[in-house]
Amino acid sequence: MGIEIIKIIMLMAAVTYGARVLPFLLFRNKKIDGFLKSFIQLIPVALLATLVIPELILSSNNDLTLYNPFLLTGILTFIFAKILPNLFLSVLFGMIVFWGFAKII
Repeated sequence: MGIEIIKIIMLMAAVTYGARVLPFLLFRNKKIDGFLKSFIQLIPVALLATLVIPELILSSNNDLTLYNPFLLTGILTFIFAKILPNLFLSVLFGMIVFWGFAKII
């Protein structure tokens, strides 16, 4: 492995670690209220949405279709989780429904 590759790996590790540690260092021993607190609390939700939403609405060849097993499973699992708020059962239900839709569609 070349020295450039090792430098790149070390730089990427420092940037990744720094991005995770920097907020803790900046906001330790400080009380956060108002807009900043609500903004920070919504970051995980926004990141999860950016990862999940494209997978739900796009098919494997990047076409927008309603006959997508991911979308149908997501809708049914959401409804199931609203009716019965149990994480384990919701995940199990989603897996079973996805398996069924993958066999049908």
